[in-house]
Amino acid sequence: MSPTDRFVQDRASLVAILAIVALAGCARSGAPQRVVERAETLGKTPVRLRSELKPARATLGDRVTWRLTASIESGTGAKPESLLLGASPPSMELEAMRPPTERSGPRGLVWSRELLLRGFDLGPIELPAAALSVSAAGKTDTLEFPRDTLFVDSLTQSSNGALRPDRGPITPPLRPLDAAVLAIAAVLAIAAVVLLIRWIRGRGKRKAREIQAPAPEPPETKFLEALDELEAELGKLPRDVFYDRLSHALRVYVRSVTGIQAPDLTTTELERELQREARVRAEGTEAVLTTLRRADLAKFGKFEDAESEAKSILRQARSVSGRLL
Repeated sequence: MSPTDRFVQDRASLVAILAIVALAGCARSGAPQRVVERAETLGKTPVRLRSELKPARATLGDRVTWRLTASIESGTGAKPESLLLGASPPSMELEAMRPPTERSGPRGLVWSRELLLRGFDLGPIELPAAALSVSAAGKTDTLEFPRDTLFVDSLTQSSNGALRPDRGPITPPLRPLDAAVLAIAAVLAIAAVVLLIRWIRGRGKRKAREIQAPAPEPPETKFLEALDELEAELGKLPRDVFYDRLSHALRVYVRSVTGIQAPDLTTTELERELQREARVRAEGTEAVLTTLRRADLAKFGKFEDAESEAKSILRQARSVSGRLL
């Protein structure tokens, strides 16, 4: 083989290697996942709670899959019931992709639920609090998933390359049309100033004639304030008084939002009224009833850590805020 042929062959091999490297760099190897786990116990039953984000980072408006998984050891009779979600931040859109699933795993029951996220703000966005209601041996408890954060990057990438030097602003001469537009704008500005002066002078007289009532306090604000007061008095109140006040606050909130006379109804009657009301969302109904039933059980139940159970039910009650309608 001549030196010229060998040079051509070596050059062709180099071009092929560079092409393969470029294609490998351009190919997407699959978006990485972000996984956060924590271990809980339900009585003596170990439970592993897992939160997964795919992809781990997203750009503005990208779809991100949020999978929540709970692995419960077999042979305990524990059964997952419902997923409780806190309020989403304004910069995040959250929707359910499909109903929860249950399957048998190597060590027991595996419950999972997939949600769809979209972030509309740059930087870290904290995900809403998520908890799973689990029943075992006639008792219902709430297990909280580990908190996680979605990281959102800019939609555009930084540009590379040299820019042309700035040679200063260009000031073209005014055309007759431009002069006419400026004259009209000046007249409008003078008219706006005159109207503003007249409005300022008449505002004092209008204030004397108008009696403005204070804006009504939202039901959610009153409800959360009542729960804050309960939490502050948690160590001072007897157990039955604490849960009676918690149930009453929740029923008053339901009445304020839906118009249903919840304080005068039993839990069974309230369930029937909420299901009959078409405006009330199913997840809100489920959260209210689960909280009331947990409070009724905890009122007379015996727990190793009664204060921890009370705080857990308080968190569940807070999650009802804003979810009824």
